[in-house]
Amino acid sequence: MDKQYKKALEFESRASNIEPRTGLWITGLLFLIALGIELLYIKSYSVHYLISPDGLHYSNIAENFLQGRGLVNTANFVQGADGVVREVAQTREYVVGPIYPLLLALIYGIFGFKSYGMVIAVLHATLGAASAVLAYKTGEILFGKKYAWIPYGLTLGYPLYAFWGMYVLTETTYIFTITLFLYLSACYSKQIEKPKLQTLLILGAAIGISNLVRPLLLLYFPVLGIWILWMKRWHLKTAIRDFSIIVLMTILVMSPWWIRNAFKYHQFIAVSNYGSYEFYLGNNPLTVTNSYFYFTQPSYDPDVKARIEKLPIPEQEKDYKQLAETYILRHPVLFLQRTLDKEINLFWQPVTPADGQAYKMKGYSLDKGYLLLGLAGVLLSFFRLKKYSFLLLFTVYYSFVVSMITVVSGARYRLPVMPALILLGSLVLVIALEGIEKLSKANLRTGRRV
Repeated sequence: MDKQYKKALEFESRASNIEPRTGLWITGLLFLIALGIELLYIKSYSVHYLISPDGLHYSNIAENFLQGRGLVNTANFVQGADGVVREVAQTREYVVGPIYPLLLALIYGIFGFKSYGMVIAVLHATLGAASAVLAYKTGEILFGKKYAWIPYGLTLGYPLYAFWGMYVLTETTYIFTITLFLYLSACYSKQIEKPKLQTLLILGAAIGISNLVRPLLLLYFPVLGIWILWMKRWHLKTAIRDFSIIVLMTILVMSPWWIRNAFKYHQFIAVSNYGSYEFYLGNNPLTVTNSYFYFTQPSYDPDVKARIEKLPIPEQEKDYKQLAETYILRHPVLFLQRTLDKEINLFWQPVTPADGQAYKMKGYSLDKGYLLLGLAGVLLSFFRLKKYSFLLLFTVYYSFVVSMITVVSGARYRLPVMPALILLGSLVLVIALEGIEKLSKANLRTGRRV
């Protein structure tokens, strides 16, 4: 009996060692397949990369970093009516999150300055493939291994990821950090009774890193706190414990950037030092809520703008922010109504044929299908609310915050919410496949009886 018991233990030990190795092999294979598809997407476009003034700002910071000047912006760029981007006299230094410039610096350090093509082929392709793998891993938690391929395939098949991945911009990096955040949220949800400290720490770090790419998760903490409290069945003590660990880890990750900015600029800069003008554009009596923002449309008071533009840049940012906040506080109902209008008219609108053809997007017509599938998943998630609640809350939060801040089209600014919407859309397909499977089994039993 002792020998049989020892053999059983040895067999269990070997099996437990084989399982993680098998998982790693599958993950590696999925990554390689996804990477191959990402490279095929890149090859299918006639250009090696696309760059805008924003992209050149990030590139300029990366070059300065490699030359020993630090993460500073020393040049400004504008795009003319002819579509050509040109360098102009610097009127202000733009402070942006450090993650993307550092990743650009890594690519430039290996392949040389201004290797924009390698940014797309190496950095963006790798992060795009990693996002697909994370979608698979999240699918495993939500749907089981049997259906985890669905969010993996949908992620790889979404055409706008590929299009915006051709730009030297933060989009691909930010989508990766959001996908990681959602995966870790799913891990925490799975471990809710006894969450691992490691999961809490990594989740907090992921939020911090995501904010240092683009700071749109900075306002998410109240939503996160309520979600954790609900998941904990309103057990306040354990909810506060988990929430505090996540918040403290986020602060720890972001604090070096805060300290650096305090020493260099003598003011608190959470992530970037601009954005108040867009905030004012989105929240003032002349705001247009059904048309994409551009500088010549009447979305602001020209007299107010003329007055503020005479002030130093820090005071401009302060005044624009104060004007927007005053408008919101004085017109709370109108603010909510206009934000909802911007969500419906802009954020949730699929790419139009005119825009798709003008920007030469491949497969842009699929955007509408993805949206409909995802929104159907939102409705179905109410029937499985606890398991998918973090996806629902993030989707509602993100669409509201983006629409609240300014007036933008959904094509680009909706991208970070698509990882959640793809997972919710996967729920629709999973339920459909489960229904087909049950129906086929029922028919099989009926046939046997006959």
